[in-house]
Amino acid sequence: MGRWDSTSPTRARSRSPRDNSGREGGSNTRDDRRDRDRDGRRKGSRWEDEDKDRDRNYRDREDKERRRVVGQGREKDGDKDRERRRRDDGGSSRRDRDRDRERDRDRGGRDKERNRSRDRTRDRKDRHRDDDGGDGGDGKRKQQSKNPSQEPEEEAPPKEAPNFNRTTHLVSETNTFNGVVLKYVEPPESRLPPSSITYRLYVFKSSEILETITLSTRTAWLFGRDRLVADVPIDHPSASKQHAVIQFRFVTKVNEYGEREGGVKPYVIDLGSANGTTVNGETVPEKRYFELKEKDIIGFGHSSREYVLMIEK
Repeated sequence: MGRWDSTSPTRARSRSPRDNSGREGGSNTRDDRRDRDRDGRRKGSRWEDEDKDRDRNYRDREDKERRRVVGQGREKDGDKDRERRRRDDGGSSRRDRDRDRERDRDRGGRDKERNRSRDRTRDRKDRHRDDDGGDGGDGKRKQQSKNPSQEPEEEAPPKEAPNFNRTTHLVSETNTFNGVVLKYVEPPESRLPPSSITYRLYVFKSSEILETITLSTRTAWLFGRDRLVADVPIDHPSASKQHAVIQFRFVTKVNEYGEREGGVKPYVIDLGSANGTTVNGETVPEKRYFELKEKDIIGFGHSSREYVLMIEK
């Protein structure tokens, strides 16, 4: 049995298509109105943003124009100040030149007047001499006085030539230790060896090790017989008071590939000792740096002690 054939008095009332369309149309109308309101608000906010951007750009252009005008005014003021200073400097320099010119003119006039008075005095003396002595020997003296170029000139002593050699006066005042003037001054390239490398000097007598000296703690070590200044005393009579120095220097060398390499290396220098310094049995030149290598044996004078250099890395 169908819904329309029901015998119930409360049979459901059918909804006509017109009612459905009206209801659906009403809901659609409300949705359309809501969408239009939302679109309107969006457009209004977008227009407000565009107005704000336009106002901001306008203010930026005004600020740029104002800064440009102010900068031009400052440049004009600076040009006026420079021109005013230039005029003032030109006027002062012109006044200085005029003052110098007047001073030179006055000085020249005084010099001329002085020369003129000197000539008058000389002429007066010559006339007085002629009146007293006649034309004899005084006349010859007068002639000689008139021709001073013919008188023999005394030879001036030769001037002493300038001496640009080094002196020890300044060094003796500054390079003094315990009242003793040191013969040696450390060079500008003096450096401490790197901390990764330790240099030690072993002192041997025959086959016995007498002492071990760690050289890495200082840039230079002075060897000699004078205990007031020597860092390593040498008690042998053949050694000088200040015999030699072991110096660490930063040097740059060119390797076989033409590249520059720099590093701190030990050198020994003899200070003009009486009996010399030897390295591996050979005498090193005086007052010249001689590079030391590992296991080199150093000797001072005729002492039997040997100083062996060892490098620990």
